[in-house]
Amino acid sequence: MDENKVYVSKETNEEGFTLVELWRIIQANIIWLILAVVLFIFFGWIYTFHVVTPMYKSSVDIFIHIEHDPEQSGTDSAKTTTVKQVASNVRECIKFRDIISTVLEEKGDEIGVSYDWQVVARRISTSTIGDATVVKVTYEDADPVVAQKMVTALAEELTRRLNLEKEHPDSLKFATEETKLQNVPDINPNQRPSSPNKPLNLIISFLLGIIVGVVFVILKEQFSNIFQSEKDVENTLKLPVIAMVPAADGGGEEIE
Repeated sequence: MDENKVYVSKETNEEGFTLVELWRIIQANIIWLILAVVLFIFFGWIYTFHVVTPMYKSSVDIFIHIEHDPEQSGTDSAKTTTVKQVASNVRECIKFRDIISTVLEEKGDEIGVSYDWQVVARRISTSTIGDATVVKVTYEDADPVVAQKMVTALAEELTRRLNLEKEHPDSLKFATEETKLQNVPDINPNQRPSSPNKPLNLIISFLLGIIVGVVFVILKEQFSNIFQSEKDVENTLKLPVIAMVPAADGGGEEIE
């Protein structure tokens, strides 16, 4: 038997909702919840596939080899320290204005870009592999071919200067290191984009839709002036319910 919905201004319910009441509220407003989820997934799909620009990453490894100096004592520990220092220098030098500007001036037309050196620097990321004997240099661009050519050109220019003798004006040699490139990327225009992460974006959109939908339903219930149950009446009026009037089915004949 259905209960009449009593329309009256409700005071704020200080007791909040129990889990059972929350589940009842969600069931009663399931259409709003589904609508919120669908809308967030739709806007997430639009953003992921039509708004954000796909970016492509390409990387190359710079291998560091330290020549043994017989005159130094404690060669193992000294070598380890030197390798770490050289790796740190490589990670910093790859973003130097001089390195990037040289690449842009000499190979900008070949690569097909006319970027400012600061734009290139912001798109470079580095990391060390193992005991810092290898530095991975990564470059990100909206064009996969540009990303592959740029990271190779930058790494080649840096290793050239690292391998120059210290007396050379362009030399960036720190100690007795020798560097060479490994895992040079092949030119592949069909490379998969590194960002955006399409499945992750859609999952986040789905979860946000659920969260926003539930919050909306709770707020809608909090500010509603309709009593949905006997407990709503008792909590608001602080009085027990003595009797309830059943809702009419509306199937009878009209009486004039």
